Amino acid sequence: MAPAIFLAPMAGITHSAFRRLISDFGGYGALFSEMLSGSAFIHEKPGDSSFTKRRPNEGHLIYQFRLSGYENIEAVFAKITELEYLAIDINLGCPAPEIQHQESGVALFRDFDRLKSVLQRIRKIYKGPLTVKCRLGDDKNWQKPFKDRLALFEDNDVVALTLHPRLSTERLARRARWEVFPWLAQTTTIPIIGNGDICSPKEIKVHRTDFETLSGLMLGRIAIVKPWIFREFAGLNPVHINYAEVWERFYNYIQEDMPPEKAPGRVKEFTHYFSGNFVFGHLLRKSIQKSKNLQEICDITLIFLKSDPEIRVNAGIPF
Repeated sequence: MAPAIFLAPMAGITHSAFRRLISDFGGYGALFSEMLSGSAFIHEKPGDSSFTKRRPNEGHLIYQFRLSGYENIEAVFAKITELEYLAIDINLGCPAPEIQHQESGVALFRDFDRLKSVLQRIRKIYKGPLTVKCRLGDDKNWQKPFKDRLALFEDNDVVALTLHPRLSTERLARRARWEVFPWLAQTTTIPIIGNGDICSPKEIKVHRTDFETLSGLMLGRIAIVKPWIFREFAGLNPVHINYAEVWERFYNYIQEDMPPEKAPGRVKEFTHYFSGNFVFGHLLRKSIQKSKNLQEICDITLIFLKSDPEIRVNAGIPF
């Protein structure tokens, strides 16, 4: 599969409408779904839900699941056979308090015995490609516990590991520790996909020694700002971007795929990041937060985008 560039799973973002927009531009190797609740998935209609709906033009899709071990894992993986996918990924890196409260994400990564049980139960019934996504751990002494988990992943035939190199206690404002990528690649036979603050091919060149041992790259929030960014990483020809047209296309995709009660929140979240393309994007972010319905969001956003707003040089994540 080439290129080995992946769209990160992002809550509230990597639903079917956003993946459809990304696929319009191409340049990626595979897309990830949003983090799916294993217990909720059992009751989903995969072809109808925006969480699991997949269109053929998406290409390779990896479904990511949040598991604790207390749900019916066997039923989850039996139902997965209804879907077409490249691999199944287990989220071991989400540090959100509500996810940890449900004993998933980093809470499962932290609990070695429960993690071992979950992986073994999966492998008893599922022989397909299994990947995991995780952070470093809880504190500065993370390396020994991490090595223990690497051995566990190897024992259970994990075919790729995505590392977001921050501690579970660190917010996104803290710089990702790219310098740990070489250590990790030398410590395990599992292919490593690097994730965290990767925004341009230039960064990869500047920090070449940090990235050269990786088997792939995963792009997150920068792909919301620039849904066409994968073309740049893949070395494809640039395309002309009409910002108003791209935003309106996403808006239409949302209306097709999302229930009315969820659509405004999803559009606001996308627009928050997409505004990072503009010098005065903060004005757009502020305006739409006051919007009461989908049409109002649309009206405000298109007025801004069609006013020929000044483009930010080297546009990035709007924080």
